[in-house]
Amino acid sequence: METDHATFIRWCNGKTQKRALPLFFGSILAGAYIGFASQLFTLVTASSGLAYGLSQILGGLVFSVGLIFVVLGKADLFTGNCLLSYSCFDSLSSWLNTFKNWMIVYLGNFVGALLLVGLYHASGLFASGQGVIAERAYAIASAKVSLAFFPALSRGILCNWLVCFAVFLCIYSENNLTKLLVIPAPILTFVALGYEHSVANMYFLPAGIIAQGYFSAEKFLHWGDVFRNLLPVTLGNIIGGVVLVSLFYWIIQEKSAK
Repeated sequence: METDHATFIRWCNGKTQKRALPLFFGSILAGAYIGFASQLFTLVTASSGLAYGLSQILGGLVFSVGLIFVVLGKADLFTGNCLLSYSCFDSLSSWLNTFKNWMIVYLGNFVGALLLVGLYHASGLFASGQGVIAERAYAIASAKVSLAFFPALSRGILCNWLVCFAVFLCIYSENNLTKLLVIPAPILTFVALGYEHSVANMYFLPAGIIAQGYFSAEKFLHWGDVFRNLLPVTLGNIIGGVVLVSLFYWIIQEKSAK
């Protein structure tokens, strides 16, 4: 019978052995899937009429469809792929393949998110609800770019602790129904608590830049704001996934297997 450690290693190898082109296109899909979830979050938190806490919980619940789409659609998401570091603690040579995977997937996720922003803009739907969608998209982006480096880093760590835990649970799920059941709780938690997800921000921040053209915004957002946010959030996501999930479970499972 395969051990938990061997199951995790097999999952990592399956990801790192993907050819570059299929990996890139799968990453574009993942970026778009998270973008769809971000659009749902924007919608329900703009028009729910609920108190802040309940609105965030509802937003977190609908956002969980993003990871469901990614996992069941067999796409590649940068934040989830931070778990590939698990195999690197067994073999230092695995880091090269892991870094290559991260670079391709990160770029593909960004392309997918930007593709969705562009199509949504072309659809005219930013003007939905008499402009409430555009105003909410701008408000989300504005709040994110106002974060200083270390708060953004910390929120990135906390976010991917939970996202990678959700993926970790999926690795050991026996079927798609079990995956559907284990994904929402960690994702709802990180979204409701206001943590920062780099791939979601690849949608939220450009969407806010586009949205500000639909009304008179108080503060003008620039593309430089996007990258100033993504740098600490991405670093935080890496730390959260690599250390708080991969390393911790490698210690638990590798030692238990001996």
